[in-house]
Amino acid sequence: MILVNGELEGRIAPLDRGLLLGDGLFETLLVRAGRPQLWAYHRDRLWRGVQQLGFPEPDEPQILEEVARVAEPDTCLVRLTLTRGEGPRGYAPPEIATPTRIVSAGPVIEETPPHARASLIMGHSEIPVGVNPALAGLKHTSRLEHVMARRSWKPGWDEAILHDALGRVVSVTQGNLWLREGRRLVTPPVEQAGIAGTRRAWIRDHAPRFGFEVVEAYPGPTRVGQADSLYVSNARLGLTPARLVEADKPGPAWQDDPVYPMGIALHEAD
Repeated sequence: MILVNGELEGRIAPLDRGLLLGDGLFETLLVRAGRPQLWAYHRDRLWRGVQQLGFPEPDEPQILEEVARVAEPDTCLVRLTLTRGEGPRGYAPPEIATPTRIVSAGPVIEETPPHARASLIMGHSEIPVGVNPALAGLKHTSRLEHVMARRSWKPGWDEAILHDALGRVVSVTQGNLWLREGRRLVTPPVEQAGIAGTRRAWIRDHAPRFGFEVVEAYPGPTRVGQADSLYVSNARLGLTPARLVEADKPGPAWQDDPVYPMGIALHEAD
């Protein structure tokens, strides 16, 4: 089911700036029983983006009602997209924007229980992502870099580590990257590139109660390769173990990993 401004199978204007210029924001929501999980984190990121881009503030009850309408069956992924709406030709936005709101449900998720998850196989993408503090951290709709990065995956890859134009490790294609070094969790900053993931934010908030320190730093390839464990986080996967494609052998079973209890807690968080 797809709702456009609340209308079933509604029309998106050909001059919508989200279509023409990528002038929009989106959230990918894991929805269970009509409720978007970790909504407070999604809401905070969306509202930050709205303020950054100068959109009118959305109607939160309206959004939640539409998410519940499209969320079938009990567990699914819902994409919420907000664009600036129609405007005159050119880059200058209209003085008064009338945003377009698109809410669509994805296919049923066959959720893999955390204890049964295998490690994602990751390589290094050769497609650099840009450095732009004005857009960094936002879930904006201009994702062409990530489309190109996804095309660069080699057969057998489940993910790819992305580097920015300065050569720094900043994320993976579809989420945030984590390294475990003992009881320290290292993740790249998001002030210049990358997305401020909702699961990333949850891990930062809750890691101390599981005995972990979170450090934001750009890890070089050697540091990535020498980490005790690697993980990927996003709305679909929660927190999932990963390993480099060139790794000599698989890591320990996920349930034997020190981060496993936090991964279970994140899986169950709502």
